[in-house]
Amino acid sequence: MRSLATNNSIGRSFGEADGRVDTPASLYDHASRFFLSIAGNPSDRNLLSPAEVESQRDRSVLAQLIASVAPRQAVALANALLDEFGSIGRIMSESEEALRRILGAQDAVINLLVATEKLFMAQLQNELPKKLVSATDEKLIRYLQGSMGSLATETMRVLFLDNANRLLNDQEFGNGSPRKIIVQPRCILKRALELNSSAIILVHNHPGGDMHPSQSDVKFTMLIKNLCRELEIKLHDHIIIAGNNWSSFRKLRLL
Repeated sequence: MRSLATNNSIGRSFGEADGRVDTPASLYDHASRFFLSIAGNPSDRNLLSPAEVESQRDRSVLAQLIASVAPRQAVALANALLDEFGSIGRIMSESEEALRRILGAQDAVINLLVATEKLFMAQLQNELPKKLVSATDEKLIRYLQGSMGSLATETMRVLFLDNANRLLNDQEFGNGSPRKIIVQPRCILKRALELNSSAIILVHNHPGGDMHPSQSDVKFTMLIKNLCRELEIKLHDHIIIAGNNWSSFRKLRLL
């Protein structure tokens, strides 16, 4: 799920007596699909800049979620998480160890955040078509955005397909820094042979938000393409995920 957006304005604190947020909002997944809403008053947002509205939305929605297991500390914990990671999407993409560094012994909150991430990803996976007509299928792009859109470091993943374009496996092949990733092409091709895969789709993310391929991206893709040709494996596409944006080598006519 890796990224969330919200609607309606928020900004009030939890009531002392019952631990509820006074002015709630709505929670959406990375693909902007509705997930949770409790009516609020949208008039307050006219007084704030768009960035301030977005920040208050994130803080209020996250506090609502945490309040289900830690009502008295929900606002403080939500603020601590967002101050550290910057967005709900980044929070959901972090490991349990990273969350524990901020939350300490708040096991219930950590378990809730991990479970919420798994819920969103399960929903996206269930929506994937059994047979991919296109590497840029809308549901596939949503799944990739959900799983990679908010990652802080570059990560390569490969989708392995059979001769009917059914998904055999979805596997990560290393991660690196926010600007660089090192992947061994032979590892990808070896796995394709192990799975008896007839085609693959390369996917990697750009944490900086630039959806355009770099020269190293193009060079790596051409290398994989040539290796695939020798093994009679088709390279359908190379997708770059950059937050809410994405690009396709095939649509850019680089394949």
